[in-house]
Amino acid sequence: MGGRGAPILRLVSILTLTTLVGTALRAEPAATSEPATSEPATSQLVPKEPFGAAGSSASDSIAEEEPVMVEACDGSRQRPAQDPRMLACRRWSIAWQERSAPWGLSTADSYDGVLAERERQLGFARHYARFFEVSLDERYADPSPAICETCDEEVPAGRWGDGQVFGDAAARQALVTAEAELAALDAALREHAPRLTDAARLAREPAVSKPARAYAKALRQGMQHLAKGRLALDDAAVLRSERAAKDAGRAATAQAKALASSLAALRKAVGKEVAKAHAGRYFEDGATGTVQPHLDVEIDGSEVRATYFVGTAQSTWFEGSVDLDGGITGRSLLAPDGGALTCTQHSEACGYVYIPSVLRFVERAIPEGKPVQTAELWFQRSEWVMAKPFSRAPRKHR
Repeated sequence: MGGRGAPILRLVSILTLTTLVGTALRAEPAATSEPATSEPATSQLVPKEPFGAAGSSASDSIAEEEPVMVEACDGSRQRPAQDPRMLACRRWSIAWQERSAPWGLSTADSYDGVLAERERQLGFARHYARFFEVSLDERYADPSPAICETCDEEVPAGRWGDGQVFGDAAARQALVTAEAELAALDAALREHAPRLTDAARLAREPAVSKPARAYAKALRQGMQHLAKGRLALDDAAVLRSERAAKDAGRAATAQAKALASSLAALRKAVGKEVAKAHAGRYFEDGATGTVQPHLDVEIDGSEVRATYFVGTAQSTWFEGSVDLDGGITGRSLLAPDGGALTCTQHSEACGYVYIPSVLRFVERAIPEGKPVQTAELWFQRSEWVMAKPFSRAPRKHR
């Protein structure tokens, strides 16, 4: 992220200039001396889980109200006579049912854990129904009680030789691979699910409605496939079916890819609209002289770059991406707080470090005429501070 171009003949008030080498410019954005009046809320930069989940803090009185069953190897079930947290269970599960037939499964190692998994699925279904104004999916209307599975029918090692007809060697290997693929889908959903509210909001914007709805649909299908895949793998293990295990694994991988591709399409659509509104040239406020410094904001798809120019000299100040909420977050390369630089190049090798930064746009009122759009670069040191702003001039770009 170095600079290049002709020497600069004046000090730029908003830059911290390092030594000029030949005709090269080394510059970074510096904080304005004026106190910030409206800093970006850092909590907005971190996706949050919007769906409630039961956890280990649930009270005993609540636990007593939850239906619990203990399942034996023959499938028989009975109510426990003790606190469910005191039961010796191989695993806890909740079956998702449609017309009393199981279509999916949520599992955990503990009672509280399986309740949390149930609420994760139900919470998503509730929010999807609310945000998209549809009925709650009937497949979530009849979950089974929390089931304490006690059966552990471990097959003796060596019962079948590798490749033996009706053996389980191939199935075991396929199950290991499929379990990893299902875990990858689970991890992807934990990352993507908090974006459901963004997708629902964008679905109401005509310019991006189609990709927003496609992303929300991929989220809903992914959550369902997580439960379907868990049940399919359980059945594959019991039936020693290599094919069933591979099918479940492939389905999980396909869903994870669908999530990634639909998110990329939505980001691109959002970026296109943000580019229409904000991409372009912004001139330094209060600058004097024959050469007016400016900031060029380029938005390609969802990728954003802001480059500072003084004549032919230039330096990249910001690189980041457009978020689904329209915000632009990324990073800037600056000198470290209290650190020493080891050379003159504007690079990591010389001691510069990347820090979180935000590029945002505001409409600034002026005494006469229409409000002026202003670009602000905020960056995070010990606290969020803002570089001197740049304004879009009502004239052709130089």
